Amino acid sequence: MSFGYTLYVSDIVPTPLFSIITVVRNAVGTIENCIQSVTNQSFADFEYIVIDGLSDDGTSELISEHLNSIHTYVREKDLGIYDAMNKAITMCRGKYIGIINADDAYFEDTLRNVQRSIAEYPESQIIYGGVQIISKEGGTLYVEHGNLDHAMIPHPSCFVMSDAYRHFGMFNSDFKIAADYDFMLRAFKAGAVFHNTGLILAQYRSGGASAKNRLKSIQEMISIQADHLDWNKFYRNYRFLRYLAATYLIS
Repeated sequence: MSFGYTLYVSDIVPTPLFSIITVVRNAVGTIENCIQSVTNQSFADFEYIVIDGLSDDGTSELISEHLNSIHTYVREKDLGIYDAMNKAITMCRGKYIGIINADDAYFEDTLRNVQRSIAEYPESQIIYGGVQIISKEGGTLYVEHGNLDHAMIPHPSCFVMSDAYRHFGMFNSDFKIAADYDFMLRAFKAGAVFHNTGLILAQYRSGGASAKNRLKSIQEMISIQADHLDWNKFYRNYRFLRYLAATYLIS
């Protein structure tokens, strides 16, 4: 496997409704399920872009087995997950962009259900729903966009109009864990049009980067909220201590 290349499939639809992105590095245990969940969609008007940050655990070899279903594949070093996502966004040709991480998966009718919402609410710039949590506890997670000042909408359930990234900006790669939250709050504050489908649109595997780096995640979340919600220093410190207590003392 070479250290960097891009593969384009020639029969791609010039302007698909959806561009789906998966950014991955070393996810050999879950990447195939993720890819299959995208390529087995009942709604076929999409392109699929996979960005592999030089995986060395067998992930790249598994991806290579599915190249006939991937429209753009890039395998090269990047500066982190959000740098890779920004790179992928610039390649997208679709009207709406969905980002599904290598640990997560869509349901067979996810894109069809989102397409129906687009047809009914064509002015929507950000369409989203809930996620089914893959863990021993299970359950589902919904966050209404009206509550973005407290929590991030589950990113695997989000589909963002490509023009919205041009209008509101892409991901701030200075953040290593919560740049998606920064984007959503930035777009919300700027007046983006959101639509909640009320549907569970993806499966989400707990235990990702935010769980493994909980303190860093809290620090970034507080920094993002303080910036976009105009918190003063006192209230910022108060909220930070509350999150710390909830995470390390109560739980």
